[in-house]
Amino acid sequence: MKSHRNIGRTDRRIRFSISFLILVLGLWLFNGASGDTLGLSISIFSGIIMITALAAYCPVLHLLHLHSFSEEELKIYGHPYHNKGQILEA
Repeated sequence: MKSHRNIGRTDRRIRFSISFLILVLGLWLFNGASGDTLGLSISIFSGIIMITALAAYCPVLHLLHLHSFSEEELKIYGHPYHNKGQILEA
């Protein structure tokens, strides 16, 4: 199955920044670096968010048929859920 982009630039920046902060919290504040279960769980969760930001693809948004593209990005990449040959009705 080919994955398509469904996360815009602004959303990617926000996701990456927040996931980095959550990673720091998980590793140091909740002692994930020392092997604490809660800290490791928080760190893994932040890693998943970071991966979605880097890949520009979120499976949850895909299931809900949502995207976070701006109008400019829609012109560049096209709508992520419409076939290129499909005629769209508003």
